[in-house]
Amino acid sequence: MKTFRSFAKLNLHLEVLGRRADGYHDLRTVFQTIDLADELRLAEAGTGVELAIAGADLPADRRNLAWRAAEAFLERFPGADRRRGVRIELDKRIPVQGGLGGGSSNAATVLLGLARLRGLDPGTPECAGALAAMARELGADVPFFLLGGTAVGEGRGDRLTALDDGAVRPLARGCTLWLAVPRFGVSTREAFEAAPSRGVTRPFPALAAALSGRAVSLDQLIGENDLEGPAFAIRPELQALYTCLVRSGAKRVRMSGSGSTLFALYDDPAAARPVADLLPSGTVWMQVATLGRAEWRRAGGLDSSEGGS
Repeated sequence: MKTFRSFAKLNLHLEVLGRRADGYHDLRTVFQTIDLADELRLAEAGTGVELAIAGADLPADRRNLAWRAAEAFLERFPGADRRRGVRIELDKRIPVQGGLGGGSSNAATVLLGLARLRGLDPGTPECAGALAAMARELGADVPFFLLGGTAVGEGRGDRLTALDDGAVRPLARGCTLWLAVPRFGVSTREAFEAAPSRGVTRPFPALAAALSGRAVSLDQLIGENDLEGPAFAIRPELQALYTCLVRSGAKRVRMSGSGSTLFALYDDPAAARPVADLLPSGTVWMQVATLGRAEWRRAGGLDSSEGGS
């Protein structure tokens, strides 16, 4: 079997612009890959798709995005032996329903991993176009996980502009990034339905600078999240958790996606360590690091020179 790492993401910034005719919302967001990851193993199998999951109580059938990604890939790239299928073994470490994109990441990693397994090059226009089309059909966040690193998402979030690694400076030495993951989730549908529709994007000078090719630091791209208010109204405990992190001395606190995960940036690593004792029972408190695009590909086993292990 070939082994790949399927990384989580944060939404450093998220604006909800309005509801679309297709039921989705137009938005503008800044995606960022982090080093929290599921492990995903792929192998040729008898026929169809086999999926085994450890670490989370999730469906191992067509209800799972990883399963549907494999099904879509086999239909598009059946190979010489059209009867051959794939076995997926998934070890879940990314919290489920936390706004970290675990399911979407799994789907994209299946697409990229199967391309490697079948000897295809995702860098060629034909393969890249096919994978991107499948990703858009699978979900709004899936296309980002074909790209990794730092990127701006528009439309449903699937119209992407990559920010080069060289244009986004890493966090300053001594800064640490932490996740607070509650034991409850937030309904994405409910959060979006309650979000105000702003119609137009807000001024965001750091993002404008990054899009024009000027270097900015990663913490400058931590902006706002229009889903925080609705999520806090749905789950008041989340507002209390946010307040706790702000009072702990965090430089910035934001919610990722529609929640329920909050992330906090600290200038002083020592200030973050005792925070675990202040959090509600059952809240997971973990330190993470951001990944640039090149590092994401290497660490995920997606480099053409490596192709998984």
